[in-house]
Amino acid sequence: MIVKRTWLLGLWWGCATLSQAQQPDSAGLLKVHLDMRSSLVEKRLVSMWGTSLGWEWGKMRNEVTIGYYWMGDRGRRQLGRLQEARARALGQEEYLAVDMRYGGVGYWHTVADRKRWKLAVPLELGLGQARMSPVSLQASLPATGTESREIIVPLQVAGYGEWKATRWLGTGLQAGYRWHLTGADSRLPPLNGLYYRIRVLVYMDTFYDWRDHLFRKEALRSPFY
Repeated sequence: MIVKRTWLLGLWWGCATLSQAQQPDSAGLLKVHLDMRSSLVEKRLVSMWGTSLGWEWGKMRNEVTIGYYWMGDRGRRQLGRLQEARARALGQEEYLAVDMRYGGVGYWHTVADRKRWKLAVPLELGLGQARMSPVSLQASLPATGTESREIIVPLQVAGYGEWKATRWLGTGLQAGYRWHLTGADSRLPPLNGLYYRIRVLVYMDTFYDWRDHLFRKEALRSPFY
C-alpha cells in the first residue's frame, strides 16, 4: 500500500526536469527539479519538499545542483505524530513539534549514460535550521517548555537510476541514506535513516517538437525511440 501511494505521489508531485538531447556532449545544460523526498524514521514516512537548479556538462553528463528543501504541513504532521507516539510511550507530558528547512549543494557523478537509461551517484550536503516547539499532550494544560532552534547539517549519499521511456518522458528513482550531523546536546529526534525520491522527468525535446509542429508547421516527431 505504501509503495502504491508513493508511486502516485511521485508521479503527481514528482520532478520536472528539462534536458536537451540535441545539445553537443560538451555543452552545459541548465536543469530545474521539483520533488518530494521521503525518509523512513522508525519505519514511518516523513516527507520534505524541494526545488533545485542543476548544471549538467561533459560527455558523461555529471551535474552540480543547488537547492532548497522544507518540511511543509504534511511533513510536520508526519513527524509530529511520531514524536507524540514516542512521548506517550515514555510517559512524558509533552513533545517537541519540529519544522526543518535548509539549503543544499550536490554533486551527481554519472556512472553510465545511455540512450535509454542513466546511472549516477549523488552526494548532497545541506545547511539550515530546525525549529522545535513544545506541545502538551493534555489539551487542558499549556506546554511548559520554550521554543528553540538548532543548526542542521544533513549529509546524503545515494544511488540514482533513470529510465528514458521516450524522447519526451522518463522516470527516475533515487535512494540512499541521510545523516543529520548535529551536536551532542541536540534536542532533535533521531532522524538518520534511509530516504528515497521518485521523479517524473519531462525532457526538452517535448518543447522543441511541439514548438516546431505548432509554430513552424513541421510534422510532429514521434516521442518513441
